Amino acid sequence: MNKFITYIMAMLLMIQVGCQKGDTLPDKPITDLGGETWVKGPLDEWLEAAFLDPFNIQVKYKWDPYELNYMRNLVPVNEDKVKPVMEAVRQIWIMPYEKVAGDAFMKTYVPKQFVLAGSAEYNTNGTIILGQAEGGRKIVLLGLNRFDTASRNEVQRMLHTIHHEFAHILHQTKLYPLEWKALNPEWYTATWYNNTDAEAHRQGLISAYAKASPDEDFVETVSFLLVFGQQYYDSVINKPDVPERSKQVLQRKRDMVIDYFNNNFDIDFTSLQQETQAAITEYLQ
Repeated sequence: MNKFITYIMAMLLMIQVGCQKGDTLPDKPITDLGGETWVKGPLDEWLEAAFLDPFNIQVKYKWDPYELNYMRNLVPVNEDKVKPVMEAVRQIWIMPYEKVAGDAFMKTYVPKQFVLAGSAEYNTNGTIILGQAEGGRKIVLLGLNRFDTASRNEVQRMLHTIHHEFAHILHQTKLYPLEWKALNPEWYTATWYNNTDAEAHRQGLISAYAKASPDEDFVETVSFLLVFGQQYYDSVINKPDVPERSKQVLQRKRDMVIDYFNNNFDIDFTSLQQETQAAITEYLQ
């Protein structure tokens, strides 16, 4: 019993000592897993040479919770994923646009910051967020720790996000024709996630997410045409279960995308498609 009392007294003494006033706690939050100062390495130098110097694009991969949705549980991107991801971004997004649209176009419209995160955002309705564009200034890329340079599905998934978000930046600068919103407005719904891609195809939309709004419909159409290519788009149009009216809507949307890029940015969209497809094939070799 005496030993037990002695043990309790010792523990109380330790608690008292531990709670004594000493060094004050920092009054500024700790970010970047320990501060915002680090020594630049080869990866940082490569990112500067590939993105910052030619396009004034900052690539932020070190942890900063204030750049992300603090309401979601997210993890940092693994450092060994950063260069493969950004090399894909450079080869399959920047270079095709630069080749077809010109250097001045890219320097004018590219976002000035990429923020990378290792995990995706999971919503309570079962949907997953893989990317976001914020006011033409920043693109957030999520779920990058699963990126696999040898997987066509993974490369297309990630580049679909990039082209999707960049198309948002473009239409926020120069709006697509209002006719788009009148092609099949009855199928837009906030609960798009209760639909499948196959159902969307039968309704004249290229994906279930395209049903979320006219804006999402437009950028999904642009992204699918570029990343999955004309052959895939035509295969959707030619599905036996897609009604003739929906086939016409899908074809009209493609024609409107071509006209939009030509009339607003003097871009040959078909050439951009071909360059993007060739870049994906080259990246995967």
